[in-house]
Parts: sequence; structure tokens; C-alpha cells
Amino acid sequence: MSRFLPAACVVAVLAVFAAGCSGGNHEAATTTTASVKTSAACKLSAAQRRTVAVASADIRQLRRIQAPVQSFSQRGAPGQNEVTGKLMLDLGTAKLPLNVYAHLIHLGKTAVNLCGACSVGLEGAEPVLGNRGRSPAPSCGA
Repeated sequence: MSRFLPAACVVAVLAVFAAGCSGGNHEAATTTTASVKTSAACKLSAAQRRTVAVASADIRQLRRIQAPVQSFSQRGAPGQNEVTGKLMLDLGTAKLPLNVYAHLIHLGKTAVNLCGACSVGLEGAEPVLGNRGRSPAPSCGA
């Protein structure tokens, strides 16, 4: 076993040097990292920002309602169905970009995962393939 240890060290050292060696052409490595584009920040209108804020407040309220719940129930905790319906109505007040809408629906679904009717209602509104009946709105980052 001790005969193979120095050979393994030599191979490891050679591998490190080979990985760090790019043939002296360091410009290619810097141009590829410089050409990576980041997506521009999404520009929402005032009505869309207000809708996101109201929906986020609804999601926080759903999390507070579900916090003491320990087991799954088809009807959920008292008031959970009403707040879920309010979330769905609030999301329909402004034409949100598809990725923002889908993200808020996802957050809502995670906030009501122990309520069967709430989860089914939000899954029906979730965009799976395209916009599933919603009027098309431009997507942020697309």
C-alpha cells in the first residue's frame, strides 16, 4: 500500500497543474465570464405592485392560520378557505406577469398544504402549461 501512495500523490499534483493550465490563454476565460447576461429586473406597474403586496399579506395571514394546525383536513382551519378565496380574488385584480403570478400561487399553495379544498382551489388557478385560460401578460425575464 505504501508503494502506491507516492504515485497517487504525483498523479494528484499533475492533475492540479493540468487543471490550472489553460495553455497561457487567459483572455478566453475572462471573456466568457464577462459575456454572461443577467436578466433585467422586472418592472411592475403601481397596480401590479399593490396586488403583489396584498397577495403577500394574504399569504402571511394563511401561514398564521395554519401554524397551529398539526394534521391534514379537507376543509382546513377556520377562516382558511375564506382567506384562500380572498388570495385568489386579489391575484385576479391586476394582470400580473406569468412568472410573478405563478410564484405567488406557489407560495399560497405552500401556505395551505394541510387544507385539501384550499390546495385544490389554488392548483386550479396555477399556470402549468402557458397561462391556462388567463389573458396573456408579458413575463418578466422573457
